[in-house]
Amino acid sequence: MEVDYLHISAFTSEPGKGNSAAVCRFDAWPSDEQLSALAQKIGLPVTACLVSAGDKTELRWLSRSGTYVQSMCGHGTLAASCVVAMEQPGLRDFEFHTPGGTVPVRRAGDLFFLALPRRNSRQVEQAPGLAEALGGTPSEFYDAGRDMVAVYRTEAEVRALAPDMAKLQALGRRGFIATAPGMEYDCVSRFFCPSFGIGVDEDPVTGSAHCSIAPLWADKLGKQQLQAYQASAVGGVLQCRVTPESVVIGAPAVLFKRGHVAL
Repeated sequence: MEVDYLHISAFTSEPGKGNSAAVCRFDAWPSDEQLSALAQKIGLPVTACLVSAGDKTELRWLSRSGTYVQSMCGHGTLAASCVVAMEQPGLRDFEFHTPGGTVPVRRAGDLFFLALPRRNSRQVEQAPGLAEALGGTPSEFYDAGRDMVAVYRTEAEVRALAPDMAKLQALGRRGFIATAPGMEYDCVSRFFCPSFGIGVDEDPVTGSAHCSIAPLWADKLGKQQLQAYQASAVGGVLQCRVTPESVVIGAPAVLFKRGHVAL
């Protein structure tokens, strides 16, 4: 099996920066075994796969480990949006049918606006082991379903965190969000995901995490339009608009290079 793919840099306008994803297009779905082998061989954090039939485009994501991402992958969807725009430059509105639901996309200039499902968080009094694993002293804890959220008082505290990844992984959640009010932006965050299978302990820029981060800060700040910054070593800015059902995330993506693998 010979497969061409596009290596996309998501959440950036600079090729080679941001968060990397491969995008592959097929006429029909290969087997799960073939897709798993493909994702492992490409070796990027996420491989996004597209199949179109008529006006319907299906999108699936696999992590570097070859396992399916079942809920939502923001940067894989952003990368796929970039590829659709390359294929059809005049197209402004389209949608993907994904395992996590239908994702409408609107293109405006070099930005793609993805309407991702909103995730509400529930404040909890305690999150056993989380403060010790993350470091620092969070002021609040939230349960966001897939992820746990620790809210800190300052951006400096979030930037200074040096988590114990083994302790985080032992807590048994998909990921862990550390967030605080920002100095230049409405909020800042970092996302730690040692068990997620993408091959890194800290994700550079995470669209799906902002499905929880943006509603939390929208409620705290009393505003629906937010500028969010993910303060990883790479870093990334996300424009977020919070609605009752979704979080619309706006960001750029760009082609880095083309690749080819043989299975």
